[in-house]
Amino acid sequence: MKSYGILTNIAMGKITVRLVSRLLSALFLALCLLAHAPLAAGAGALAEIRPAALAGTWYPADPSVLAGSLEAFLRLGRGPRPEGRVVALVVPHAGHRYSGSVAGAAYALAQSLDPPPRSVVLVGPSHHFPLPTPSIWPSGSFDTPLGAIPVDQALAAELTKRLGAGFRREADLREHSLEVQMPFLRLALPQASLVTVLTGRPDLAQARALASALAAVAKDRPVLLVASTDLSHFHPQAQAQELDARVADRVRALDGPGLLADDAAGRSEACGVQALAAVLMAAKELGATQGQVLAQADSARSTGDYSQVVGYMSAALLAPPPATPAASGGLDDGQQKRLRELARRAVEAAVKGQAPPALPQDDPALLRPGGVFVTLKQHGELRGCIGAMVARRPLAREVVAMAVEAALRDPRFPPVRTQELDGLELELSVLSPMQPCRPEEVRVGVDGLLIEGRGSTGVLLPQVPVEQGWDRRQYLEGICRKAGLPRDAWREPGVRLQCFQAQVF
Repeated sequence: MKSYGILTNIAMGKITVRLVSRLLSALFLALCLLAHAPLAAGAGALAEIRPAALAGTWYPADPSVLAGSLEAFLRLGRGPRPEGRVVALVVPHAGHRYSGSVAGAAYALAQSLDPPPRSVVLVGPSHHFPLPTPSIWPSGSFDTPLGAIPVDQALAAELTKRLGAGFRREADLREHSLEVQMPFLRLALPQASLVTVLTGRPDLAQARALASALAAVAKDRPVLLVASTDLSHFHPQAQAQELDARVADRVRALDGPGLLADDAAGRSEACGVQALAAVLMAAKELGATQGQVLAQADSARSTGDYSQVVGYMSAALLAPPPATPAASGGLDDGQQKRLRELARRAVEAAVKGQAPPALPQDDPALLRPGGVFVTLKQHGELRGCIGAMVARRPLAREVVAMAVEAALRDPRFPPVRTQELDGLELELSVLSPMQPCRPEEVRVGVDGLLIEGRGSTGVLLPQVPVEQGWDRRQYLEGICRKAGLPRDAWREPGVRLQCFQAQVF
């Protein structure tokens, strides 16, 4: 047999030690791939776990040491939050000792996002295997020393289908551009699931296709896009800074095609240029209007070698903040504080059987008619929520009335008791006027919904779909359930849908 021939050759010294080493390496890789191969679908199938192959080399393997180093990077990275809605991030992917502090600026921003993303789509380059189409890890989880990150299997399947992508396990298992991000993600966004996308060589048409697919799966969902790339490699620092500045300019302009053109002409370098270009274009489709560089450095800071450096950058891709009543003449911080205190005094007085508090008379903004919801929570759980959708009474009077209703007359709960007052949390949602809207116009995280049809009515505040992790379709189905309607009733011609915004505090 062939294997016996090989063994005989080895025994006879007719093949080199180098060949033996290659054969053993190939055998080891094959065994690894076999060990991690997914079982066929069906009873007893196991989810696939991608191992933390680089722990102990590219980043610490000890959980406490790793957590300590990541916390230090995040502390160093915290700074003034950029204005706007964060659509995507750009992060470097060298070993943590080289680029961890630069990456920390992006992940510190991610950690501050409110609401936090429920899923992250991480896009990076394949350094070791040529890929004719992107490779997407399909299911299971990604192991890290800090715990596993689950794969968003539904999102991965949707993205794979849109792209006609495949899955090259051997490419994913060795790829550092993805793995070095996972400990950061596990610590900064512990609630988020993950989808990874490995890209091939630079190609504008493929980058556009990937961008469209990324935008489609992220639209109206709590999804954060992350592009993984380092910048120029092994140039003198002065030359590297010139090359890297051109990449930064393209990032600020969200110019994916220009980035690819610069790379092809040698005007700039980025090993993840395909991934970065696709995320820039996807962010633009998702409403981003600018990129902001959060941190930039090179390897000389760690190595002391200025003759051949590697460049690193982190950036945020930003959309304008959503319009709210506050942005168009709504309540300022002082007015919000007065209404919160007024609502709390109203609840306490009602529960204790006392007269309601006096209304403020010195602020016209609080005397104008306004719709408002008052939400009560106990230990983070809903304890009551009642509101007035239509502005009929002065806002301050409506706050008092709805606070009392939420405390004593929400039919879902017994009246609030005196002993509950100390732990009671209040949230006010001051509403904008209602506007008719079509289902495709609904913006998750921005619009509240009122649905009317078949003699039923239902209301959901803008923060509800974000708290539940719903996309737009799930939000529409949720408002139908709230009204006691079939979940697809929003499609019916006789059903009326109205949108509103809320200033929540």
